[in-house]
Amino acid sequence: MRELRIGENEAGQRLDKLLRKYLRRAENGFLYKMLRKKNITLNGRKASGKELLKEGDLLKLFFSEESFQKLCAPLPLLSETKEREEGRAQAEWEGEAFSSRIVYEDENLLLFNKPAGLLSQSDGSGLPSVNELCLFYLMEKGELGREQLASFRPGVANRLDRNTTGLLLFGKTLPALQELSFCLKKRTIGKYYLAVVLGHTPEQGRIEGFLRKDPDKNRVFLQEEASGGAKEVQSEYRRLFAGESGEQISFSVLLVHLISGKTHQIRVHLASVSHPILGDPKYGDRDLNRLLQKRTGLRSQLLHACELRFPKFPEDSRLSYLSEKSFYASPPRSFLPFLPKKYRPPEGSRLFQIK
Repeated sequence: MRELRIGENEAGQRLDKLLRKYLRRAENGFLYKMLRKKNITLNGRKASGKELLKEGDLLKLFFSEESFQKLCAPLPLLSETKEREEGRAQAEWEGEAFSSRIVYEDENLLLFNKPAGLLSQSDGSGLPSVNELCLFYLMEKGELGREQLASFRPGVANRLDRNTTGLLLFGKTLPALQELSFCLKKRTIGKYYLAVVLGHTPEQGRIEGFLRKDPDKNRVFLQEEASGGAKEVQSEYRRLFAGESGEQISFSVLLVHLISGKTHQIRVHLASVSHPILGDPKYGDRDLNRLLQKRTGLRSQLLHACELRFPKFPEDSRLSYLSEKSFYASPPRSFLPFLPKKYRPPEGSRLFQIK
């Protein structure tokens, strides 16, 4: 028999959902059968599985240790040792340690400045992701153990395209992750991006429409009507600087406010008004991208999630201490040829603020 005392990371979810995480190899029918037979009890009583767990609840599981060994397989972070070592190796970029990319951290969350080429979450390819590397980081610090992963797994709350850089939110606790997810769904967290695009844009603009995704091609298309499952999207931008690169290539540096948040939204929005992001392989100018790669070594789109603005949280919120605070992340070196000095971060600084 085993006893599980419900903590803050297990509270607030249904009993059957927790059981699926803890007894991850058990089928649903088996779990409900064990509940009916009182082989699984909640606070000493028979349970249906629909109960909403509270901190301090006591769960008892009357199984043999042999059964536990079969039903409670450990949750892997990466599938093979080789992949795990590759993940650690890719946790360093240009001599930087993983921890040097942490913009902010407390007991509830972590803000990470993601480099280009790193996934936000695992996609089944075996490549390392920010999500997995954050889990490694917490385990190495002693803040997270494998036993805890059986009932709750910390994770990223938002996503960035693989070759988009910048701020990712990682929730350490279930209450924090739930609140971050709610705020992102309600669009109360302000998300701002730095983008370098082809041509001289108007000083400011707003782009609206409907995005339709083609999962086979991993591309999205902008259309004027809500047909074919297309989702309404909105972006607005302010031009910070307009300039000329060598060979008379005109460009603009934009601060983009992502009002909605859909796959490739900013990239396809700007391409739709004839100002594609420099270096964008899907929606950009391929000939120009090849030229920029030869001249500057540019290999990914110049799109960077530079700022997150938190809303005013209720006083009883777990995240109330973050009310109306903003966090900034420095852009990668690939942006520097296009940024005037007043927009460049101080030497050695991880923060980047646009006045």
